[in-house]
Amino acid sequence: MNEDSIAYDEWGRDPDAPLSAWLGGVAIAGYLKAVYATSSMIVPKTESNEKMDRMRNEKFIWALWHHHLGLPCFFNTYHSHRTCMASRSRDGELLAQVMSRLDTHCVRGSSAALDGRDKGGTAAVRQMIRVAKQGEHQLVITPDGPKGPPQKVKMGIISLASLTGYPICPVAFAASRFFTIPTWDKTIMPLPFGRIAVCCGEPLEVPRTRDKGVLEGRRAEIERRLIHANEEAQYHLKNTART
Repeated sequence: MNEDSIAYDEWGRDPDAPLSAWLGGVAIAGYLKAVYATSSMIVPKTESNEKMDRMRNEKFIWALWHHHLGLPCFFNTYHSHRTCMASRSRDGELLAQVMSRLDTHCVRGSSAALDGRDKGGTAAVRQMIRVAKQGEHQLVITPDGPKGPPQKVKMGIISLASLTGYPICPVAFAASRFFTIPTWDKTIMPLPFGRIAVCCGEPLEVPRTRDKGVLEGRRAEIERRLIHANEEAQYHLKNTART
C-alpha cells in the first residue's frame, strides 16, 4: 500500500497495521507504565522547573533528545495533551502504538521535512501547525531525530517554533536504573524501582523570520539549554537523597 494512502486514526495509528505492531505497543506501553508506577520521581525545585509548573497549561514545543523516547510517560508531570511526530515506517508505527497508550497523539511523517528534506513529512508539518493553531495540545519534538547525529539540534524544531509561535522548552531525564538499546542514539529504557529526575530548561522563543543568522543563533541556544538541562538532571539524580 502507498504510504500516502493510509488513513491513520485519531492517534496516528494505521488501522491495518500488523498484529506485531499492536502487541509491541501494548507491551512497551505497559512496561513504561509499570516503570512509572514503581519509580521515585525527582523534580528539583529549580527556577526553570518551578516556572514550568506555573505555566503547565500554556503551549510549548517540548524538546528532548531522541535517546529519551523511552521516557515519554513522565511528561505526565506537566501537560496532559501532547502531539508528537512519528515517521511512516514500521518503527514509526510501533512508536504511534506506544504513544497512543501513553495519551500522546502522533502526526505521521518524518521530521526530516522540517529541515527541508521529505519522506512524507510536508503534510505532517502542516498538520503539526494545524494542531498548534487549535491550541489544545503541546507539541513534542526530538530535535536530533530521526537519524542523528545524536544530541545535535537540527533546524527543524526552530522552523516549527517560528511557524507556530510556540516557545521551545528543553526537558531532560536521568534514570538511576536503565538499559541501553543498541540503536544509533543508544536509546535509554528505564528499569522499575529506580529514580527518575526531570529537569526543564528555560523556554526559548523563536521569531517569525527567515533571517538565517537569527535562526541559527536560536538553534545553537536551544542546543546549549538542552545540554544544560541534561547535566542538571544527572546532577540532581546523583545528589538527591533517596526517599
